[in-house]
Amino acid sequence: MKVMIATGGTGGHIYPAMALAEILKKEKPETEIVFFGTNDRMESKVIPQAGYRFYGASMTGMNGGISAKVKSAASLIKAGGYCRRILKKEKPDICIGFGNYISVPLIKAAKRMHIPVMIHEQNSFAGKANRFLSNDADVIVGCYESNLEQMPKEKVRLYGNPQASLAALTEFDPSEIEKNGLDPKIPFVVFMMGSLGSESVSEVIDQACSLFDDSFQVIIAAGTSNDYEFKYESDERIRIVPYVDGKNMLKGCALAVTRAGATTMAELGAIGCASVLIPSPYVPNNHQVINALELVRRDAAVMIEEKDLTAEKLADTVNSLMRDPEKLDQMRKNAYAAGQRDAAEKMIACMEELVNG
Repeated sequence: MKVMIATGGTGGHIYPAMALAEILKKEKPETEIVFFGTNDRMESKVIPQAGYRFYGASMTGMNGGISAKVKSAASLIKAGGYCRRILKKEKPDICIGFGNYISVPLIKAAKRMHIPVMIHEQNSFAGKANRFLSNDADVIVGCYESNLEQMPKEKVRLYGNPQASLAALTEFDPSEIEKNGLDPKIPFVVFMMGSLGSESVSEVIDQACSLFDDSFQVIIAAGTSNDYEFKYESDERIRIVPYVDGKNMLKGCALAVTRAGATTMAELGAIGCASVLIPSPYVPNNHQVINALELVRRDAAVMIEEKDLTAEKLADTVNSLMRDPEKLDQMRKNAYAAGQRDAAEKMIACMEELVNG
């Protein structure tokens, strides 16, 4: 089987696509995998670095005024022609889109050329690209029941996020805690706001550091590209570092404080991790709040919206949870019960079903 995957823009689209490719390589090593994305964004670097063949195209999004939309339409037409040439050359058995506008020309071209098409939606509120492509797709893989209302219900299969398949295999390695000067025998809370971090949330975390109980440890992944400079200096109990292995930290921590992006949510459920969620307000349709509510309703997480976030509220929430091991244990169990750990495997079976008719 030869598979062509379209993905791009942000890690939320790229990493689930790469997770599917990784599981596919393990389960079906004879499968040939080719990626398509933009030639000047994150995917153009990380996908070839992972050893996959990659085609890049220039394309602009639809956001903005009339002139931006006209420019985007022109770039879509040009990219569509490029995709048809790629598909004629590569002759994939199936094409899979992981959202983002860059998936539109490839999926549209594949549909016209009668190549089976699958799309994957990571979020509780489907993105523009996937809603636009939903009628062209043979199968739509979603993660939330709300996806059933947003796209043709008869096509939607709620398999979850392929990133969860990788997360479910994670074994905690305490060496990362040790190398950062903390004691793996003492419970710890991990703070992760993504590689870009968040200046506003970082400032609140910074102020909260002096308010955390001394009965637990804290490791803060500030973000490799975060412009905020923490004023609190790392000590024997609280460590501030640029980066941590996210899945490893979620597996080993007593509590995680994170955003509510699709990949993070999938990992929290797959691993079974209690969390305090601070949804990003800077996303379309406020979908991170909707994502977070899926775990909050199951009593697997506590949500603090950024507009309500203060150092005192954050510290009080974390301290209160860490003083209640029984509640944390129940939150972990609830998160695990909500998780889907075989999304990639189900997608692969569905792909074979589409290819083989």
